[in-house]
Amino acid sequence: MALSGMRGLSVFISDIRNCHNKEQERLRVDKELGNIRTRFKNEKGLSHYEKKKYVWKMLYIHMLGYDVDFGHMETVSLISAPKYPEKQVGYIVTSCLLNENNDFLRMVINTVRNDIIGRNETYQCLALTMVC
Repeated sequence: MALSGMRGLSVFISDIRNCHNKEQERLRVDKELGNIRTRFKNEKGLSHYEKKKYVWKMLYIHMLGYDVDFGHMETVSLISAPKYPEKQVGYIVTSCLLNENNDFLRMVINTVRNDIIGRNETYQCLALTMVC
């Protein structure tokens, strides 16, 4: 789960750390959320790398205490991805953003169930970790 290859994420985190006050931070977060929202609307143009990068940014913004009220479908699509790197990011971010009031909870449960009963032990571990 090396983030070193995600330059945009590193730059964003650096920008946030360099903010001199809460208002500057809020403006930078709002700008980034707008960018992410725009990119997700044009989802067909996103590579797996870009989708992971934007989902990591959403998690970081959430951890800063800001409301992230979109992008849940993108995290679910990462959980459903056939490759480990996407699936891992999807599970980590979903486990942090998920609550019982989300509309996409049913889709997550179905995907987790499929991974648990599947034959891939690595995916079973990811699903069980999220359940915990």
